[in-house]
Amino acid sequence: MTGRVDTIAHYPAAGGPAPNPEPRHRALPWWPPLLAALLLAACASVPGEGPASAGREARGEASTPRPLRSPRTSAPVPLDLRANDVLMQAMGLIGTRYRFGGSNPQQGFDCSGFTSWVFREAVGLALPRTAADQFAEVGTPVPRDALAAGDLVFFRQGRGRIDHVGIYVGEGRFVHAPSRGGRVRIDVLDEPHWQRSYRGAKRALDSRH
Repeated sequence: MTGRVDTIAHYPAAGGPAPNPEPRHRALPWWPPLLAALLLAACASVPGEGPASAGREARGEASTPRPLRSPRTSAPVPLDLRANDVLMQAMGLIGTRYRFGGSNPQQGFDCSGFTSWVFREAVGLALPRTAADQFAEVGTPVPRDALAAGDLVFFRQGRGRIDHVGIYVGEGRFVHAPSRGGRVRIDVLDEPHWQRSYRGAKRALDSRH
């Protein structure tokens, strides 16, 4: 024996590279500065934007509602998905016949019966039965230039109190149960009759009933 140790015989892959017997260099680790830089970049990023957002979408997290930015201000505007539920419920009733005092699809609807049914079925919100009471008791007032989908719009067609109500759907339109002989339909706020009789709007989704 020569005293020489054959190191290759200890590795299954004969002829492969032998391990490096020299000790590793003890240079300063490179990853702490990089990790700190990544953390600072993450803290400075805007939620929902950039590579982090793409990663969330890939993991299926993009469906979680996040605040949207208002076109008028830089402050985030909360996204209320209940308005979509209200619109879907209302649109599904287009064509239902008008019936005075009616409050369900089988009977037919009058205007306030329609809005009461939609909000109860869509979001579990109980509205007063008449248009006048909905105007007086529900939600918060909304200026006409700030209307949003799901807001209640009110009209006074006679000389008394509020006597008609519909649901704003966007783009200057609203859905409602119009009058005897009619059916639930979409109309435009700027039509002469509705423009003359318009009396205001309320954001019912602000209510806590």
